[in-house]
Amino acid sequence: MVKQQNRHTVILILVAGIASYLDAALLVSAGVALPLWTKAFQLNPLMVGAISTALTVAVACGSFGGGWLADRFGRVTIFNIDILFVAIGALVIALAQNITWLFVGIIIAGLASGADLPTSLAVISERVSKKDYGKAISATQLFWTAGILISQFVGFLTASMATKAPQIIFGWIAVVAIVDWAVRVFSGRFKQIEDQLVQKGDPNDHNVEQPKVSVRQLLKSKQYLVTIVALTGFYLFWNLPANTWGSFVNYFLVVSAHRTQSFATLIALIANVACFAVNVWYIRVSDSKHRYHIMYVGLVAALTVFIFAGIYSDVWLVFTVAYVIYSTTTVLCGEPLYKIWSQSFYPSNARASLTGFSYGIVRILTAGFSLITPTLMGYSPQLLMWVLAGCVVIYGGCAIFITQLIKRYQISDPTSESK
Repeated sequence: MVKQQNRHTVILILVAGIASYLDAALLVSAGVALPLWTKAFQLNPLMVGAISTALTVAVACGSFGGGWLADRFGRVTIFNIDILFVAIGALVIALAQNITWLFVGIIIAGLASGADLPTSLAVISERVSKKDYGKAISATQLFWTAGILISQFVGFLTASMATKAPQIIFGWIAVVAIVDWAVRVFSGRFKQIEDQLVQKGDPNDHNVEQPKVSVRQLLKSKQYLVTIVALTGFYLFWNLPANTWGSFVNYFLVVSAHRTQSFATLIALIANVACFAVNVWYIRVSDSKHRYHIMYVGLVAALTVFIFAGIYSDVWLVFTVAYVIYSTTTVLCGEPLYKIWSQSFYPSNARASLTGFSYGIVRILTAGFSLITPTLMGYSPQLLMWVLAGCVVIYGGCAIFITQLIKRYQISDPTSESK
């Protein structure tokens, strides 16, 4: 019986985790296709920036609204609708013959992808025991990394195909989304697994008879207000350095450090593969007593690499090694923890709303920081590294504070129960 339940949980994570894959795939694929669209549609710099900004803002707005819709009209219902519109949006992008249709596709796909992420986490969390939150929710991070790696690989394979490349890149995303939608909607076996798991999950998460509560009502409670501020602060200041290095490593190595494009691409690939491998290992220990010991290792590693990168900002080799080490260890003290905590602190009938609210804020502020990053990097790479080191100090402080909140509010935490 236990083995069967574990197998059912794996199937649920595979189907729901595609939301994380598609979120990463859309963002990375847009970056890969951007120079191709620039040439095909003869875009000026303003329009190039508008495309990137439109996708980021659409994802953020989707997070804001999607979580609320999921808690109001049913997580499984919105869960199924979201993925269909990701497929539609990706298909519109793939077939776009002008800039207008390109924007239409980007907005549709971005809104749906942003809405699906907090919804999928809530669907998973209410169907697994709290002692398995770490394993189940951390597994979704594998899909995020896979989205990056596969998108980079597809982009590499289609690099010589000019205008056909975006059609293939986003056509693939549409296929993945439509297959996942078909499983979610038409598979009787999957529906049966969903129903069985929700019955075997934590009894407190069975929200059939729980009254609907709004985000505004919850934020009047000191406990939830303090929690959402702490979690959002943690995720924001973790996301700023993570997004900066993930988005601008090629820019720094090629433009500032004068390395080749192939070298920068290789370094990014090595870092992502290492990150994926560490994530696989992290799933095994995420619910053990070592979760927070490992978190401190990740925090120390992040602070150390940014300090060294700040001191030796003009030495490309130091920056390269620091980037690989950071990418490998950041999973130990970053987004997986945020996802686990967001599903542990919030009531089940408001998880999607509160998580989506937090995601939306972070996405918008991160997009704003990205606008000034190239200018800051051009002015002083050293200053940028010290700013990112400061971010580590802040999100490290938030992480320590959150571990204290777990004790203060007596949040169920298998890491303390297993000691």
